[in-house]
Amino acid sequence: MKRKLCVLFLAIAGMVLTSGCGAQKQASQDFYAMDTVMNITAYGKDADAAVVECVQYINDLEAKISRTREESEIAALNRADGETTVLSEQTADILSDALTIADRTGGAFDPTVAPLSDLWKIGTEEARIPKKKEIREALETVGYQHVSQDGTSVAMQAGTRIDLGGIGKGYAADHVVEILRKHGVERALVSLGGNIYAVGSKEKGLNWTIAITDPDDEQAYLGTLSVSDTSVVTSGDYERYFEQDGKRYCHIFDSTTGYPAETDLRSVTVVSPNSTEADGYTTALFVMGHDKAVEFCEKNGIQAVLVCDDHTIYVTDDLKDAFHLESTEYRNEE
Repeated sequence: MKRKLCVLFLAIAGMVLTSGCGAQKQASQDFYAMDTVMNITAYGKDADAAVVECVQYINDLEAKISRTREESEIAALNRADGETTVLSEQTADILSDALTIADRTGGAFDPTVAPLSDLWKIGTEEARIPKKKEIREALETVGYQHVSQDGTSVAMQAGTRIDLGGIGKGYAADHVVEILRKHGVERALVSLGGNIYAVGSKEKGLNWTIAITDPDDEQAYLGTLSVSDTSVVTSGDYERYFEQDGKRYCHIFDSTTGYPAETDLRSVTVVSPNSTEADGYTTALFVMGHDKAVEFCEKNGIQAVLVCDDHTIYVTDDLKDAFHLESTEYRNEE
C-alpha cells in the first residue's frame, strides 16, 4: 500500500499513524491471516523478499497452530483425548510460551479456554448465554495445569483443548521482526490486527505514532503513543461481543468463572519489545481488572495503558511521556 503523503493502517484494536516516504525502497503487502487483516510495510534494499518471507512465515505458523484447521498440530493435540502428542519445535515453543505466561499471571491468561469459547460462540451468529450446568462441565476441562509438556511431547487431561489465538499474533510479530532484520531491514511497520510492531524509527530518528482505539467508536482514537523499536498490543471488549438484556458479553474469558470477564476495563494496551508476552498480558490484565492490573504492572515492570469504563485512563509511569490524550471524552487518572 504506497502513498506519497501519508499512510493510515487500521487494526482491529488499534491504529498506526505515520507520514512521509524516504529514499529507501519500500515494500508493502496487505493480506488476511489468523482471522484478521494484516499489513507489513518494510523499507530497505531487500524489502520485497523480506515481506514475502514474512507473509509465508505467518501462513505456515497459522497452518500449525490454528485449532479450527483439522490438519493442524493443535487440532491433532486437541483430538488426542489424553494421549501424548509430539509437536514440531515451533508449535512446542509457542505452547511453552503460552503456559509460561499462564503460570506467571496465575491463569488470568489461559490457553485452555477453548471449551468456553466453543460453548459461548461469541463472534458468531450463534452466540448465547449457556446454562450454568454447561459452564460447570466445561470448566472441568479448563486450566493450564491440565497440560504437561516435556520438550516437544505434550499430554493433556482428556477433554482439555488448547487455543493459541491469545498469543499467536504476538508470537508471529516477534519472528517476523527477526526475518526483517535478517534481510537488513532497519525500518518497518508490522500490523497484525491489534498487534503492531514498529521496527526501528521513522526517518531522521523520529518515533512512530501508534493510536489507541476509542472503545466506544472503533473509527476514532482516544490517544496516541510515541514509540520506536517495540510492539504495541491492544485487547478490548469491543472487538467481539454480543449483548443481551442490556449486558455486554465479550470474547475474553475468565477461566475461573467460565464467563466472559466482568471487569471495570474497556481495553488494555501493552508496550513491549516482546510481542508474545505483550499479547498474553493484554488478556491477563483485562481479566484482572484495574486494581489488580495496576499492581501486576508495577510488580513486573509492564508498560501499559488501561482504559476504564468510567472513561478514565491509567498510564504506567514509564509511558506517561509517550502517551498523549487526544479525546475530550476521556481523562487521565489522577
